[in-house]
Amino acid sequence: MNIRAIYEKWSNSVGLSGDKSVWGLEIGDGGIKAAKASFHDGKLIVEAIDRIDYSSQNHEITLDKPGRVEDAIGIFKERNLIKKSDKITVSLSGKMILSRFFTLPPIKKSRVGDALNFELRKQVPFSPDEIVWDYQRFDNDGTANKGIKIGLFATKKENIYSLLPKLALINENLDAIQITPIAIYNLVHLCSNSNEDSIVINVEQGNTDFIVVGKSRYWNRSIPISEVNMTLIQEIQRSMGYYVSVSKGTKPKILYLMGDVFEDDDNTKFVDENLESEIQVLNLSDNISMVRGFDLSEAKNKNIYGFETALGLALQGLDRGQIKINLLPHDYVKERLVSKRKILACVIAIAIFLGVFTQSIKDYLLWKPLSNSVDTLTRTVNEAKRLEKVFKGVEKKVKKVEENIYLWESIGDQGEFWIETINKIINTIPENVYLLSIESRWGIPESGKKEKADSKDFFGKKGATTSKTIDTSKEVLIIRIKGESYAPEVSYIEEKVKKPIASLVLTDQKTPAFRDVRLMQGSVRRVAVLDEKERAGDISAPICFELQCIVDCKVVFSRTLRQTDQY
Repeated sequence: MNIRAIYEKWSNSVGLSGDKSVWGLEIGDGGIKAAKASFHDGKLIVEAIDRIDYSSQNHEITLDKPGRVEDAIGIFKERNLIKKSDKITVSLSGKMILSRFFTLPPIKKSRVGDALNFELRKQVPFSPDEIVWDYQRFDNDGTANKGIKIGLFATKKENIYSLLPKLALINENLDAIQITPIAIYNLVHLCSNSNEDSIVINVEQGNTDFIVVGKSRYWNRSIPISEVNMTLIQEIQRSMGYYVSVSKGTKPKILYLMGDVFEDDDNTKFVDENLESEIQVLNLSDNISMVRGFDLSEAKNKNIYGFETALGLALQGLDRGQIKINLLPHDYVKERLVSKRKILACVIAIAIFLGVFTQSIKDYLLWKPLSNSVDTLTRTVNEAKRLEKVFKGVEKKVKKVEENIYLWESIGDQGEFWIETINKIINTIPENVYLLSIESRWGIPESGKKEKADSKDFFGKKGATTSKTIDTSKEVLIIRIKGESYAPEVSYIEEKVKKPIASLVLTDQKTPAFRDVRLMQGSVRRVAVLDEKERAGDISAPICFELQCIVDCKVVFSRTLRQTDQY
């Protein structure tokens, strides 16, 4: 079975082929910066950049920042082509984020959620109801600790919900809210060729981000200083010292400077003279290129090196970021999904109604010249009654479709469900059992009734029954597994294949993914009988079998909601 081919077929069917563009939108204190990018052949392709300073909007000084941001978003949308399919990832300043890093002891994946909730209450000085949070797991961070390294990121709900109204004009495209330090981390992680840890100093208006970038390590601190002076230098040195002490590692030597203040060479020289680190310019040329037709002179004037955050945000939307937290609230995401579901249901209902209505008009125009005939009038009345019944039947179908659209949509998004399920099924199969195929479809499952009393199973035992009865009046999602066992007894298939699959539990779940797993009637048999020796009792020929696994859609649906809760 070619797992890669299965994944590629699935990814293409749900629109994950990689041929897409994403906008990264940095919202700063002085203006907004935007970069549109796609990802091809291992490179980030910059398709467009834009910068809108609040001072260029000719507003009065008394105008508050929310109004300036909203107007800048309007200008951005007016002068850039934003397709419905384009995702937009928006930044949140690092000064609004509380970051905590800790190590969980080695525990089962099913218990990680409970451990995180405990750490959340211990690490964050706010009630869980007052914050929006997400976490990142760091594997192989280079330490000897065999626990689970966790980065926890939280912000007050008011920071998110005060930002969302300003983004109303791009609401349909809004895909994620990421913090500025992580966006920069993702870009540096992509472009840096060094295997050693490096430091990024990003100076914004009102805030400076101190960011540690490692191949499997991240740490940041927000410094409330926006001027390049000795106070900032002292805070950077203090941050370096603290990081080295808690990480128990060597002091990073490479230092990247970012921010508009470093367009002034005097500021760069001041940092170089007062810090022992080696100051470098982030090399974007090896991993980033411009799309054909892009005005390079315009890019130079706009200074592409000032768009690091926007480019890092675009990486998040392209699913190329090393850290992928999203602070978009789950109830906001759920509300948009419900709205899309209602719109889709209405479109289906209108389309069906218009089809019936159009056909009725055609029929009426055909019958109008014969309206004086009593027979024609009678047929018209009968046809109208028939159409009325058809319409009522269609109306019932539309309601049924509307009730199931959300479930179908949730299951359709379960890319992780299919990949994890197939991997776990393969891992449960013992060495002397071989898989022939794994297929899934929507259909009516086999009846759960008992077989006839005089029927026999593969070994001639009477009265074989199924494990439980199932509802055969509705379609369900069925996974069929065909295989061959070289064990001598059919009980081996029951104990080593059927039972492990029946108890298969997905990540962050407590109940099995399948609500019923059974051997299909008549599927258990010897593959072939070659000679009299096998007929005499030699059981070297394999036993073929077929399992029917019914997916518990409630588990899949609840998994979607639980994943959404992290946003």
